[in-house]
Amino acid sequence: MAELLYSLQKVFTTYPKGKIYNIPEYQRGYKWSEQQVNQLLDDIYKFSLTRDNDHFYCLQNITLFQNLKNESYLNVVDGQQRLTTVTLLLSYLKANNIVEGMINYAVREPSNDFIQKVIANESNIIKTILEAEDFKTFIISQVDYDVDYQDIYHMFIALKTIDSWFSNPNRTLDIDNYKDIVLNHVKLIVNKVEQVSEQELFMNLNAGKVHLDGSDLVRAILITRVAKQELEDFDAENVEDILKLNQRRTRIGWELDEMNSWWSREDVKLYFQNFTKIKTGTKETIKFNQEEHPINLLYKIWVEIKGESDITLHSFEKEEALVMYQSLLKLNRVLQDWFEDRKIYHFLGFLFAHSKIKIKEVYDKWISKNKTRSQFINEWCLEQLKNAVFGKENPEKEESGYDYWMSKIKDYNSENATNWYDTGIIQQILIVLDIMEHSKTKEKGNPLPFLKPRYFKNYKEDKEHIFSGTPRELNEIKALPNPIEKLNEYIDSLNIDYDLLKHIPYFEYDQKQWDAITEEEQSQALNEFKSTIHKKRPVNSLGNLVLLHLTINRGFGNSQYALKRTNVITNTINGLYVRQHTLNTFIKSTSSNDLNNWTLKDIEENAVGIHTTLEEFFKPISNE
Repeated sequence: MAELLYSLQKVFTTYPKGKIYNIPEYQRGYKWSEQQVNQLLDDIYKFSLTRDNDHFYCLQNITLFQNLKNESYLNVVDGQQRLTTVTLLLSYLKANNIVEGMINYAVREPSNDFIQKVIANESNIIKTILEAEDFKTFIISQVDYDVDYQDIYHMFIALKTIDSWFSNPNRTLDIDNYKDIVLNHVKLIVNKVEQVSEQELFMNLNAGKVHLDGSDLVRAILITRVAKQELEDFDAENVEDILKLNQRRTRIGWELDEMNSWWSREDVKLYFQNFTKIKTGTKETIKFNQEEHPINLLYKIWVEIKGESDITLHSFEKEEALVMYQSLLKLNRVLQDWFEDRKIYHFLGFLFAHSKIKIKEVYDKWISKNKTRSQFINEWCLEQLKNAVFGKENPEKEESGYDYWMSKIKDYNSENATNWYDTGIIQQILIVLDIMEHSKTKEKGNPLPFLKPRYFKNYKEDKEHIFSGTPRELNEIKALPNPIEKLNEYIDSLNIDYDLLKHIPYFEYDQKQWDAITEEEQSQALNEFKSTIHKKRPVNSLGNLVLLHLTINRGFGNSQYALKRTNVITNTINGLYVRQHTLNTFIKSTSSNDLNNWTLKDIEENAVGIHTTLEEFFKPISNE
């Protein structure tokens, strides 16, 4: 099986198989700056501090082409700058025996003479370079050689920079250990190209100079290795086998393109981005950028399912290519299936937005032989949804679990009625009511569209009373033109349909008294007023709460219901998303025919309706 990644030790020993790396005439001379050399040394050093045997530092790639005139030369079409730098570094680290005779500079004969002298440390030239005050001094010292060339100057500077870096007294460094890391844990992606002209290849490679992404390298691994593994008896001398190999590689490339095209869809990217929090490993030099290469989302999910905590090139390098490809294809099919299934799409979308569930757990349940598709959806997913909304039953915590919260939905007339506005689960319940509507299939008519991924969470919305609640803050009172009058009008609306004995008295202050007290006293009075209202009327019942878009007027007083209703309907007509549960409350799904007012009776009926809806939805679990 052909490799793609080679340690520097192998790059200069076993890989070339007796051939020499040739820097062809069309290449520009060596030009790495001090900053680039320092950056390389720093990166390797940082890697060395936390490295383990499974990780490596990837120094990007070199692209090779067989020299057509000299069988012993491999032309370096791309990557000569980094190859030259590591040659200089290994020479400095006294690993001359590894790089000696392995590189040839056809660009310029004096440049080739210079680097060969450095590699062999002829006449102790490395010491001469390091002791030279500057390049001009070095030129003068080389009386028998012409070294006054730009690329030689940059090689000179690179060696001086390397020495300066290693001489830094502020850095704790074991040079032998660093040398071992450079040789055995720094790797190059070696790409040997054949079926294209060398000049065309060079032009294409140098047109963009874009760093390879992890997805590019995974693609290369799959295309180059899978086809060969499928052709078990492949004969490189057999024309028919070569044709089969190329056809299969083309087919794999097409399959990967199809997968990438699907993952590039905006709705797919937005939906699955919550399914994994996997990031590129901190020690990894090859990035897996899902913004630029959306198929990396698939690769990250695959890595997490394998039980890894981050994504690295090693995650794919260590796998048997054919097995890996088959598992990626299977995973891709499963994720497409989930995305297209109405119930699974909405259930998992909510779970990954509102719980700590992991994709590995979900996938393991999906492929479990003990679970049918129906059981996965109607038992396991519903159980997870129930826990995500209500929390798990906890004997040590009273306010937890499905049974506890369901009992609180209809306590609106009790002495200790639940203030749902201030509960920690109000948003989850209001959103899951929406999820329930969108996950329904219909025997007649068109079902609701699949919910856009952003609406699995609160999106530019706020929890809001339908029948207006009391002013939440003192500044809301101050903003009213006649605050006490408005408060008393609000009390009148609360007393409708109630016996006189159960009427709430008017606010204890008149306008003059209110203006005379301090802000602290006003705040205290407002809080006492809110507490009284909550105890005597179901304004904070679940049946009186919805999620409203931030643009909708949040006016005070029951007269605002008709205005809110108009705004909700207008938003719907104008294409702004309004949650189905919110829409139902404003088109009066209760028995009341009064479309202009939302009464306390409506609140109670709505709460009972929500209780029934949730009970029916989670019934498959309770009937197990």
